Order: sequence, then C-alpha cells, then structure tokens
Amino acid sequence: MNGQRDIITAFSDMAPRYEQLMDHELNRFWGLDYAAFLDKALRDFKPLSNDLILDIATGTGFIPGYLIKSRKPFSKIIGLDITFDMLVHARQRAREIDDQDRVLLVCASAHAMPFRKSSFDRAICCLATHHMDVPALLNNIHQTLKSGGHVTVADAGGSSRWKNLIIKSFIKAGAFLYFLIVENPSRAVAESSAIANIRTSEEWHELFNDCQFTRFHLRQLKSRRFYAPDPVIIEAQK
Repeated sequence: MNGQRDIITAFSDMAPRYEQLMDHELNRFWGLDYAAFLDKALRDFKPLSNDLILDIATGTGFIPGYLIKSRKPFSKIIGLDITFDMLVHARQRAREIDDQDRVLLVCASAHAMPFRKSSFDRAICCLATHHMDVPALLNNIHQTLKSGGHVTVADAGGSSRWKNLIIKSFIKAGAFLYFLIVENPSRAVAESSAIANIRTSEEWHELFNDCQFTRFHLRQLKSRRFYAPDPVIIEAQK
C-alpha cells in the first residue's frame, strides 16, 4: 500500500504537465515523443466498430484521444486510472474531442478492476506495468476480456544483465537520484521501486503463458541511450 500511495502522490503532482513530461522523457531515453511511441506500440491495433476497449492506466486520456484522432473504429473506450487528478485532465480532453461520448473514465486500481467478466473486446496498458503487480494485472485483464479478446502491453523491457544484483542496485540508485533531482522525492521513490518490475522478453512470455494467453508476440524497439531499457510491445489473445 505504501508503494501505491507513492505512485498516487507522484502522478497527482505530474498531472498538469504529464504529457509534456512524457514527451521530454521518451525523447531523452528512446528518441520518440508520446504520439510517435503510440504509432509504434499500436501499429497492429485494429479494433472493430462495435469493440469495447479498456485503457488501463489511462492517465490524462492521451490514448483515447489518440485513437479518436487516428480515426480508429470502436464503440466505447473505458479509461481506468488510480489517480483522480489524472482523470480530471482526461475528462477535459474527452469533452474537447469526444463529440460522441465514447470515452468513459473510472478511478480504480488495475489490481481490483470494477468490471464484470468477459466485458471487453480489447485492452491496452502502456507505460504503466513497471508500477504494477503484473501477474495480478494480467489475470484481471484475462478475466475482463471476452473469449478471443486482444491485449496490447507496451513498456520498458529489461535485459538479462538487469538480473545481476549489483547492476540492478546501481540502476535503482541511479533512477532514484535522477528523479530526485529533476522531479521530487515521491517520483524518485516510485520510479526506483519500479526497477524490480522491468522484465526480460523471456519473463514476459512466461507471465502471459501463466495467465493462459495465446498468440503471444513481442516486438522490441531500440533505446536511444545505452543505459536505458529498450521498449517492448506485446500483443496476445485470450
């Protein structure tokens, strides 16, 4: 629970400048802004016009806005986030661009989603799994997806070197110092604690397999910095 409080505190503080911050950080480490990263992450995301989509850790609602602006067909998208302040900004975005009221927002944890089983056709979770209990998250996604439903996960991926205790400790300390200097203590704690949740391709495959997903496919992009984890994009089916 303490970790969850750190995350809520950090992201509440970030909410008014979240998208500018993501543009800056993604450009610095991966050489992509937020929209360009989504172009790659959602390259094979092809919803149908009657699809109900779940966007987990929606933040300021950038992904629902991206899908609408990209003219992707869907019926409705539910944006779920644990941070209420983020959803305040997401609501404003939805009012500005969603003239059909297709964006709905829910403040709740991805570890305890308030949805019925087999509710969604597709689920998305971008740049958030490193802050989560991934096995619990994937089990919840599996339960909320309809049979044959698709999930797309995009986040930082680790290499086998990250499993070395000395290297992991060094990266964790570096992340803490970096975010303490450029941000604040709550962000430093949240991001350094997240290092333990950055997984290798093999670990991702095992996690999805354990949760009984099929058609697992992982793409790995190249980081701009040698010390930064490479982005991974994962697609799977229930």
